[in-house]
Amino acid sequence: MAGRDAVEDLRVLMSEHKLTQGNVAEMACVSIKTVESWLASSDAASHRKMPARHLRVIRYALPQHLAATRGRKNAK
Repeated sequence: MAGRDAVEDLRVLMSEHKLTQGNVAEMACVSIKTVESWLASSDAASHRKMPARHLRVIRYALPQHLAATRGRKNAK
């Protein structure tokens, strides 16, 4: 994913893994409002640049999140 910024990579991860803003907030240990600000249009007043460290945390937490999600689906 070289050449893209963190929020572009986040959008790809969200799309590929069907992640909600709540899922992302939980994995990154931030509020949903923070995730909304990262995903906001760059010209929006609420926009904030996503720190790359949060993307690393999300990538680290993603396998565990996916395993837990699969576990909940299989339990139904």
